Amino acid sequence: MSRLLPPNLQQHQGRLRPMALTLHTLDTLAGWLIVALLGAMVAVVSLQVVLRYGLNSSIGFADELARLTFVWSIFLGIPLGIRIGSHIGIELLTARLPDVVQDALLRAMALAAAAMMVLVAWQSALMALDQWDELMISMDASAGWFLVAVGVGCAHSALHLIWIALTGKPKNTETAATE
Repeated sequence: MSRLLPPNLQQHQGRLRPMALTLHTLDTLAGWLIVALLGAMVAVVSLQVVLRYGLNSSIGFADELARLTFVWSIFLGIPLGIRIGSHIGIELLTARLPDVVQDALLRAMALAAAAMMVLVAWQSALMALDQWDELMISMDASAGWFLVAVGVGCAHSALHLIWIALTGKPKNTETAATE
């Protein structure tokens, strides 16, 4: 089983191993969901273009479904970027600090960001529940599904930020691949 885990998760054999396995499982699931969602989005939009311009017809729900799959893809992808440290950061000042101070600041900021992500996830869940009876214009589905995507993405992001607060700076794909 441990051979299936990436190198940065294989090293965690102690109390962090369950969290490492949970994150790995969530990341794998998110990756496959993103592939499926983007595939569905491309298929629906392509079919819509062919029908509209080729046959002078259209799919009534194509735009809304494409927007929903896009939103879900984005919010499922954010935690995957956090995992490898690929989000934009301004390091003009922190890069000049000693490594110990950089690490402490990184962990503190990750913890603060995790708290904010939990707050956003909680509020998006409340908002989704509040508008769950509101239907999308062209689909017989709740408009709350857009907010569920925000909550799921933020909760997953919070877990990665907690992981960074506990273990330190994430390794990007180029660094992790060479180790």
